[in-house]
This record gives sequence, C-alpha cells and structure tokens, in this order.
Amino acid sequence: MKLKKIASLMLAGVMAVSMLAGCKTTSAGDDDTVVPPAEDTTPVGYSATILNGTSSNTKSLMTSADSAMLADAVEAAASSIVSMDEIHDMLHMSEYDAKNAVYYTRNMTTTKVIDGFKDNLAEDVIYKYNEMCNGFWGMPAEKSGTQRYVGLYVYNRALNDTQVNNDVAGIVDTIMGNEKDHVNATEIDYTLSVAKADVGTEANGVVLVGIMITRSYTHAA
Repeated sequence: MKLKKIASLMLAGVMAVSMLAGCKTTSAGDDDTVVPPAEDTTPVGYSATILNGTSSNTKSLMTSADSAMLADAVEAAASSIVSMDEIHDMLHMSEYDAKNAVYYTRNMTTTKVIDGFKDNLAEDVIYKYNEMCNGFWGMPAEKSGTQRYVGLYVYNRALNDTQVNNDVAGIVDTIMGNEKDHVNATEIDYTLSVAKADVGTEANGVVLVGIMITRSYTHAA
C-alpha cells in the first residue's frame, strides 16, 4: 500500500509539471498574465516590401496597401504575352529604356500589354505619370480631391528579386522626390501599391511591375 501511495504521488507530480509546461504565463503573486507573442515587424505584402526599401524621405510621406485592382491589371498585362517573339520584344525593351517604362516604347507587343493593363483599371486611374521631372516621370500638381496614378515597368527575369525590388524602390523615390506632405493648411496623404507578374522562365522571361500611387488632399476645417 505504501508503494502504491508513493507511485500515485509521483504520477500526480508529473501531471502537474506537464500542465505548467503547456501554459505560458507569468505570475505576480496570485495574478497570472498571458505573455503576448513578439511583435512581427516583417513587411506584409509586396507593396510594403517595396516601401521598406525606399529612402527615409519617401517612407515619411507614404503608407502602403496592396491593391487587388492593380494586381489584376498586371496579371492581365502579363497574360497578354503569349509567344516567345513577344517575350523577346519585352526583353529588348527592358534593356533599352533607362527606367524600363512599358509605355515609353510602343510597338505591337507593348500596345497589347498596355491595353490589357488599362482595361483592368478603374476609369478614374490616370495611366502613367504624365509630367517629366528631372528626366523621369513625376506626378502632376493637384490642389484637391484624390487621384490615382499608375505606371507599368518591365524587367529581365535574369535579375534576381532583390535587384528588381531595389530598382522599383528607386523609381518610387524618384516619383516622390518633389512631393510634399502638406501645402499651407492642406494635408497630403500618399499610398503606395505595387504588384508584379512573371512571364516566361528565369532563363528567358520578364517581370512586369505595376506601381500605383494614390494621393489625397485633406483640407483644414
């Protein structure tokens, strides 16, 4: 009987330790507080990844948000490229333009790609940045309302993701170089959305990247 009692006490002790091991709490007297998980600071979504790679000035002006509309437009543009000749057209263009803007060089392939892109955007989206600023596309000055500006860029798939992301972040920095966070008492908010799609193979293919910047003005009461 004594041995059975000792064995029972040992078993109860093992069960108590097992229960404590499965409960992540800290005790302060009789007050048990659940320990929260560590904060995840990893950027969520491709737009956040690109914004995270921009300059401190750009990050101070913008927030990021992935856009289903933009993603659909980029995917439609990529899906319009159906032959190796068209892939080669896009590869040639990715080497030709300093900033690889699809709309900057127009031929039958790029016209089709642009049409596929534009057909999936809302009517109020302004396609391409329609003012030149220091040799690159910039956003025109506006004084009220909300505008959404988009551009479409092409990269050789031989570039790795880091190289593509760094260049895209550089384009965003260029676009935002002359932007301000307010005009007098009017606050200006910017939201960055970026989406990409692969075409072809890593050895013989391209990456299409769509950039959309939403700019909103909030007038002081």
